[in-house]
Amino acid sequence: MDSSHRAYSIFQSGEAPLPPGLRPERLPLLLLLLALSTLFPYSSDKGYFYRPGNDDWNSSKNLAIAENLSPDHNFRLFVGRRQGSGDAPAYEMYSRFPVGGHALIKLAILPFGNHLSAKVLAARMFMLLLFSAAALLAFLAIS
Repeated sequence: MDSSHRAYSIFQSGEAPLPPGLRPERLPLLLLLLALSTLFPYSSDKGYFYRPGNDDWNSSKNLAIAENLSPDHNFRLFVGRRQGSGDAPAYEMYSRFPVGGHALIKLAILPFGNHLSAKVLAARMFMLLLFSAAALLAFLAIS
């Protein structure tokens, strides 16, 4: 029996050697965590908008709403403002979604001051973290 056939038969029989301390029932969870961990290190150009069309518009809109969310504006959900009639500003409102997501994005970008590229990267890393948590919760619910 050649070595490749023996390796295949060991794998099929369930006798494949595992590292010490690793139980077979933990292998799917570790593989999921390994797959999710590959999302984070490849972010060298993620501080910029790079997809034409709807993705850039949604990202910039949500970042603008999060940036504008403050007590100075009575926590209004808006994407822009201009001078209205008289002294009152006119707001371009966009409150299609609840305030919770924008508040979480605001917390993620708050430490970066006026550095737009760092804010974009922080918001993307935060969204990847939420995606990873959702995938982990889905795995735990199924298992």
